[in-house]
Amino acid sequence: MSHGVTLGRLGLAVAFFAVWQIASATFASYVLPSPLVTAQTVVTGIREGWLVGATLVTLKETIPAFLIAATTGFALGVLLGVSRFWGSVFEPMILGTYAIPKITLYPIFLLVFKVGSASKIAFGFFHGVFPIQIVSQAATANLNPVFLKVARTLGLSPWQIAVHVVMPAIFPALIVGLRLAFSLTFIGVVLGEMIASNAGLGFLLSASDATFDLKRTLAVLVVLAVIGVGANALFFAWERRMTPLRAGMPELDVARK
Repeated sequence: MSHGVTLGRLGLAVAFFAVWQIASATFASYVLPSPLVTAQTVVTGIREGWLVGATLVTLKETIPAFLIAATTGFALGVLLGVSRFWGSVFEPMILGTYAIPKITLYPIFLLVFKVGSASKIAFGFFHGVFPIQIVSQAATANLNPVFLKVARTLGLSPWQIAVHVVMPAIFPALIVGLRLAFSLTFIGVVLGEMIASNAGLGFLLSASDATFDLKRTLAVLVVLAVIGVGANALFFAWERRMTPLRAGMPELDVARK
């Protein structure tokens, strides 16, 4: 990453907090708490435990939902990408389902999974599985057919083909899908907590809004932003670390492992 990009991002961050501070001074702190007040609320929430507890609940629901979504989406994407016929059959149904406003379907998840972590995990999974499936299917469909022919000649199983041939070949697209999948899974879990839950960051955000506790509301939003930005930074770091390794390893060599 160039120094200019880094400085530009730092400049945007400074400008954002400056505008926030000016807006807080203009409209009064009880209308919009300042960055300092919000930071103090975050520290208080960590010290008293209510913010830490809510964050842990949300992460315990988000992580398994994301792992299930990533595994399922990648497997379905590879299968439908390899099989052009079934890919063409299921593609309109998948894209049509993906276009549905998913929040309207949450009552179904509550009916099936009841109020609790299971409904939030399932709802997060439902948000996150589509991006990784769609990206994996498109990348696999455009994969060089020579790789698959060599893999089949070597007698690799479908799972070995997916892991040792397809995954390295579509790695850049796969990372993009995983980033989108995590963000949407996280959103799905938080939305589920806001609608029907008694714990988690979504519940805390909804409760704070209901009581007009703007300091807590902004504190929760800060934590949500930190988790989202932090997860994206980890995916970017993973991509930068793995890309040089992949560049020095031809896919056909991977297939022979």
